[in-house]
Amino acid sequence: MFIYIKKENMKQYFLGLLLFIITAFYGCDNKELPSQLDIDNGKSFSGTIKSVGSDNLNGTVSLDISNRHYICTTNAQYGKGAGKLELNHATINFIDTLFFAVPALYGPTYVLSGKYNYAFDGLNLKIWKEMSVGSIVYDLKLSRTY
Repeated sequence: MFIYIKKENMKQYFLGLLLFIITAFYGCDNKELPSQLDIDNGKSFSGTIKSVGSDNLNGTVSLDISNRHYICTTNAQYGKGAGKLELNHATINFIDTLFFAVPALYGPTYVLSGKYNYAFDGLNLKIWKEMSVGSIVYDLKLSRTY
């Protein structure tokens, strides 16, 4: 198919075509949020912890991240941890350097310690780990940045 455009209308045709292309390009919804968690700048998260398996625990958790370090508290027993953070694409490693003297009857702790999978959409942070007796999931929401 061939379209004949008069020379005097050529400028209007190309201007209209250019406007159409610009509108189509910028009209696309590209509101992709960051998927990589920034562990250098300060962030605070709060939310829930849920274990599925032998103990079926539900509780609360808070997580503060700044300068590649973290502090985590839960309402479960021995519920405080702190240390360094390492990221590797979809995994996060909590290197707990806060140790407590624990009584002889030691049960599971639910502070973040060790390697976990994570997903972050810029507002919601989900951290989870599969274990031999079940799984544990932390659902956190960004509460503030500093």
